[in-house]
Amino acid sequence: MSQRAGRIVATGKTTEVAFESVDGPLNNHIDDAYRAKYGSSEYLAPMIAASARSATVQINPREQAR
Repeated sequence: MSQRAGRIVATGKTTEVAFESVDGPLNNHIDDAYRAKYGSSEYLAPMIAASARSATVQINPREQAR
């Protein structure tokens, strides 16, 4: 995370990725989805707590050098 980059391996494919912090409206949409799915769960509060929101990142493929 400190380099804001990494590598993901899934289904035998390796992809170089970049990590970006998520703020504002996207976090609100994520919380709304958790509320819709887990509204009656005792685990909802930690899912939408400030600490969970601050740990949310967007993962994007990095451009490969040519």
